[in-house]
Amino acid sequence: MFGFPKLVLIILVFAAVWWGVRWLNAVPHELPRRRPRPERPPRQQQRRAAGGAEIEAEDLLACGVCGAYVAASAPSCGRPDCPRPR
Repeated sequence: MFGFPKLVLIILVFAAVWWGVRWLNAVPHELPRRRPRPERPPRQQQRRAAGGAEIEAEDLLACGVCGAYVAASAPSCGRPDCPRPR
């Protein structure tokens, strides 16, 4: 079934493929690495430093009845089953 020459040939083919894959994967490792970018402050701090106004934002909450996102200080939408105060 399997002779000694076939076994040697299979081992040689396997070794050639293995070395070929190693050689192909070694090429990217030899390329120069990119330098990491210097850390920048968050955009909000950049705006403050540049003299811009601070952004005022309000969190949104999901309505328990309809699932729509509304501001926490928003009044009732007018539906009879709305959980928000009028």
